Amino acid sequence: MPKTLSQITLFTMGKTNLEKRILKAHTESSDADTTIQYLVAVLIRQCLCVSDFAGICNDLIREIFLFAEPTEVLRKFCPLFRDAFENEKEWDQVLKRFYKNSKQIHRYNNRLGDGKRYLLEKTTPVEALEGQQYKIVSTFEDAMGKVHTWSLRDADPNSSATKIDSVLELMSSLTIFEKDDVRRFVKLENSEIDNCTRDIKIRKGKIVEATDLVKELQPEMGVSPEVDLDDLTEEEKLEIVKLLLPEGIVLTDTRMEELKKEDSANDSDINSPEKSIAATAPKAESISGSTTSAVKEPPKAEAKKPAAQKPMALSATEKSPYVDYKKPKSKKQKQVESQAELFKKTPEGKRASHKKKKKR
Repeated sequence: MPKTLSQITLFTMGKTNLEKRILKAHTESSDADTTIQYLVAVLIRQCLCVSDFAGICNDLIREIFLFAEPTEVLRKFCPLFRDAFENEKEWDQVLKRFYKNSKQIHRYNNRLGDGKRYLLEKTTPVEALEGQQYKIVSTFEDAMGKVHTWSLRDADPNSSATKIDSVLELMSSLTIFEKDDVRRFVKLENSEIDNCTRDIKIRKGKIVEATDLVKELQPEMGVSPEVDLDDLTEEEKLEIVKLLLPEGIVLTDTRMEELKKEDSANDSDINSPEKSIAATAPKAESISGSTTSAVKEPPKAEAKKPAAQKPMALSATEKSPYVDYKKPKSKKQKQVESQAELFKKTPEGKRASHKKKKKR
C-alpha cells in the first residue's frame, strides 16, 4: 500500500519539494480523493501563512477534475479549485461532470461557508513583518473525543480570529490525518496567534545572546512523539531542522571537514615511510663501507629506570575508623522472623522452646 504524506510534510515542506512529493504520491496511488485532500491542506496553509504556494500542482488539479471518476469528496472540494482553471470552457465542463444543476452547485458552495472566501484572500507580505515570526496554536478534538494541540508556523499575524476559525473548520472535513486509525481533526475547540520570534545576536560567528520570546515549537510540529521520524525522508527531516534554526544560522556540512582531515592523515602516513627510508639509507652505506673493523662494538647497556616506589602502608591514625556495617534485612526475612515470633507465643511454640531448653 502506498505511503500517505504526513502532516509534517504538508505543513512544513517548501513549495518546490512539496509539489514533487504530491505528484509522486499521486503517481504511486492514483487516489484522486486523497490527492485533492492534500491540496486542500496546502490551500489552508497558504491562506493562514505568509508563504506563497500559489499555482502548486495546477496541472494535476485540472487532470483530476477533467478526467477522474466523480466522487463525493471531489464534488465537495471542487469549488475551492476554480483558480486552477484559466480556461472558462474547461471549468464549465467540470461543473457539468460533477453537478446536475445550478442548485446543486450553490448547495455545495454554501457548505464550504466563509472558508472558501477566506482562502482566496491575500496574506501579509513577508517584508511587512520586519523579521517577526508568528504561529497559530489551535486545539482540536479527535474522533475519540481526546483533545490535542496543533501549531502552524509562518502565520500571518493580521489574520482575524473569524478567518482563522473558518479556515481551520475545513481541517475537520479532511480524513487524511490519522493516528492509530483515529481521525485527528474532527472538531475545532480554540485557536490563537503567538509571537515566536527569537532575538539572536551574532558576533564573529559566535552567538553572544539569544532570547526566546515564547515557548518553542509545539510537540505536534517537528519532533513529535506522535510522528515516527524513521518514516520521514531526508528532505523532510532537513526541512524540520531548517524551521527550528534561528534566523541567520546556516547549516554546514561537517562531513567535508572530516574527509579533509582523513586525507591529510593518510598523506602523512604515506610520506613517513619515505622519510625513514631516506634517513636509514646513509647508515646502510656507511656500514657496508666499513670493512676494516672485524670486531663489532658491544651494545651499550641501557640505563635502568628507577623502580616506582610502592606506597607505604597507612598508620593506624590515618586509616578510616572501623564501621560495623550490617546488611539490611530483606522483606522476606522480616516476614519469616515475624512469623517465628508469633509462633513462639502459641502453645505449640512454647512447648517447642521448652523442649529446646531441656536439651541444653
